[in-house]
Amino acid sequence: MISLKAWAKINIGLKILNKRNDGFHNLETTLTTINLADFLDIEEIESGIIIESEGLNIKPEGNLCYKTADIFKRRFNINKGVKIKLIKNIPVGGGLGGGSADAACVLKGMNELFYLNVSNEELMDLSKKIGSDVPFFIKGGAAYARGRGDELKFFKLPRMTLILYYPGYPISTKGAYEAYDEYILTPQPEADNIIEKNDKKKKKFKKIFALENDFEKVVFKKHPDLGDVKAHLIVTGAFSVSLSGSGSCLFVVIDENIRKKVIKYLEGIGAQYFEVVTI
Repeated sequence: MISLKAWAKINIGLKILNKRNDGFHNLETTLTTINLADFLDIEEIESGIIIESEGLNIKPEGNLCYKTADIFKRRFNINKGVKIKLIKNIPVGGGLGGGSADAACVLKGMNELFYLNVSNEELMDLSKKIGSDVPFFIKGGAAYARGRGDELKFFKLPRMTLILYYPGYPISTKGAYEAYDEYILTPQPEADNIIEKNDKKKKKFKKIFALENDFEKVVFKKHPDLGDVKAHLIVTGAFSVSLSGSGSCLFVVIDENIRKKVIKYLEGIGAQYFEVVTI
């Protein structure tokens, strides 16, 4: 049996460039793994694919792990079956890449289980058939991503300490892209030019490094509670607060002093949160 951890990710900024002819979108973003993980046990069985996971109310055939195992078996002509036990810790629909991370672990785990010695490069190429984020999770770490998110340039990112806020509900990535496409086709009112005259506020906002995520334009309209929480977190003194991917999770960049203020606020509203670091 092979046991693996599927690390989650955050998006440090996300720019949607345009819609492609294949229906997907070109984007620019920086991805980095964090130490929040799902757990997978993969073992060989005589035949078939069995998925065991508590809390996932979908048919096994609709699970991305099932699809991935099926693609892997077909690609490498594997006659034996696999049983995959999945323990979910990454919030579903949180913009943290949990499903893609799980799929990448299935590829790596089956590669090890059946002693195939397939290279990471070949696994990354195969994983493009499964999902745009999956190639990144084959290696993990930090990478600048373009195209559908599968054109990757890996680099070393200094360690960051973060708090993730999960609002308790998922957001559909497909739905978020559809809302964004509708948004850019709809004339938008010109934003007011606001001149901040308060010196104290000026100094405060200089502490915050800007992380722009284009999804916030539409996600915060549909879920104004997320915008409210972001505003309150910035008031606590957080260095930066941003939606990860299409949401629903926000991440907060912190140090030890800010950590206490952020946690006090989140606990005060009864929020679910995770303390994590980039890895």
